[in-house]
Amino acid sequence: MKNNKRSYFFIKQWMLVVWFLTSSTAFAQAPFELANVLTEAGQSNSYMAKENDLEVPVTVIHGTQPGPVLLLTAGVHGDEFPAVLALQRLRDEVDTKQLKGTLILVHLANLPGFHARRVALHPLDNKNLNREFPGDKNGTPTEQLAEFFTREFISRMDFLIDMHSGSWNQELLPHVYSPFVDNKELDDLTFEFAKAIGMQHIVMYGERPRDPANSISYPNTAMTRGKPGLTTEIGHLGQRDEESVEDTLTLSRNALYFLEMLPGEPTPHPNPVIYDKLKYVASPADGLFTPRVEIGSVIEEGTIVGDVRDYFGNIVAELTSPVSGIVMMINYTPPIKTGETPVTIGLEQDI
Repeated sequence: MKNNKRSYFFIKQWMLVVWFLTSSTAFAQAPFELANVLTEAGQSNSYMAKENDLEVPVTVIHGTQPGPVLLLTAGVHGDEFPAVLALQRLRDEVDTKQLKGTLILVHLANLPGFHARRVALHPLDNKNLNREFPGDKNGTPTEQLAEFFTREFISRMDFLIDMHSGSWNQELLPHVYSPFVDNKELDDLTFEFAKAIGMQHIVMYGERPRDPANSISYPNTAMTRGKPGLTTEIGHLGQRDEESVEDTLTLSRNALYFLEMLPGEPTPHPNPVIYDKLKYVASPADGLFTPRVEIGSVIEEGTIVGDVRDYFGNIVAELTSPVSGIVMMINYTPPIKTGETPVTIGLEQDI
């Protein structure tokens, strides 16, 4: 990935061949079916996708002309809000007469987690949806939900963006994960997709399994099935700030332009920063954590990034960075347990 010399033109041509050969809409704009609901060409259809006890609010915008199927998903973690609000606005602004292909908006993937105000987890089984893919139709509620997304959504799309933000305890530098699975054409296309959405900080991520039957995360389930799947992180501390909502809308528009689903040109960031790895700083003790650095800080190996105090206020540990890099994430709130990693450092790629 460091020495990618494949031209942008070639990448786009390969991308178009992929959706032309695999998309259900490649030859004609027949009605688009999702979760047993048909959406006619030229229609925008918002409904609750249902199966047994599962309910997922979705919008299918089915263009009048053939093109790729783009899946944008908010609320895999129910306490992450900017993308939820951004997709509501995107629903209202996309013109079906201009759209080529099909846009699927999952407004809230984890509806029970949203209403329970749970950090990442489903309230009925305390499982993280983004760790249970490809799921099990006969499993726990979270496993059933993962299987539903694998079968009904990932099988029908060509490109995925899984939209996240910082939970109530987490500050983060906005970034996008560009996964790779050691398939050069797919990995190169995914990287071009990641650059095109316009975010400055891009993390190359190859830590998930290559086995489709043990894909673990939502985007990796797409990747192990030959489809680009990105994860974006925009927003922090469980907020719903306007800047994060607008930034999420901007990357969504760029994705549509890149895929030539709407008229317009994507705007990549003029100075992208590519990261090879993330390093995590762990706490050796229980207590209260206080950060000593800020998001986006450039730090050297050995920099004190935070301290841990006991319940009486005495410092019991100073946490130091094991590497030189950029502070990507901070678990900002005080509670800390032994082994938890309140600071994440990004290692910039050598060009």
